[in-house]
Amino acid sequence: VRYNMHMTRNSKEIIEQTAFDIFSKGGYEALSMRELAKQSDVTLSSIYHYFSDKDVLLKALFDKTNTELGQKRALLPHRRNAHAMLKDRISFQFENIASVVFVLKYYLHFRPEFLRLDSGYVPAKAYLHIDEVISKGLETGEYSSEDPVTDAKIMAHAINGFLLEYYPDPPTGRELTKLVAEITDFLQRAMSVKGGGM
Repeated sequence: VRYNMHMTRNSKEIIEQTAFDIFSKGGYEALSMRELAKQSDVTLSSIYHYFSDKDVLLKALFDKTNTELGQKRALLPHRRNAHAMLKDRISFQFENIASVVFVLKYYLHFRPEFLRLDSGYVPAKAYLHIDEVISKGLETGEYSSEDPVTDAKIMAHAINGFLLEYYPDPPTGRELTKLVAEITDFLQRAMSVKGGGM
């Protein structure tokens, strides 16, 4: 079934989901409006009705994905120690791997458009969830850090590296549980008071 302007009820959602999938798996070069029309089975004119070009479409998807990730992250349980918080957050990243990879690829492609901060181009929001872990670790005495912001960025980048390595075929079940535990334990040791911090 080809969609047209008179059948717009689900067209926008189909366009967005298809664009999300193409971009997450193949990056910026893989996504063209023609390829999107082909894979979504939505006419090119219908796509342009909603989005004037692929950059506008990607920005809309980036904003939507970031918002959804933030809302889901806000539902993570409150923990009494940094180790449990870190494990929760690593599990969360893997459970939402497609969305996180989409955001990462967006940052990578559009990096010059982000405001350059003292801590780099990546907005603080991108590693806030790890900054919270480090704050908890410093509060509980689990962690040692001379530069918590830099350590949060390093930890976030390390976790994201694993996500990029495993996407689009992430581990599941016991393999995922083991991987999350190994990453958590490694980062926990790197930040521990005994280890002297990163």
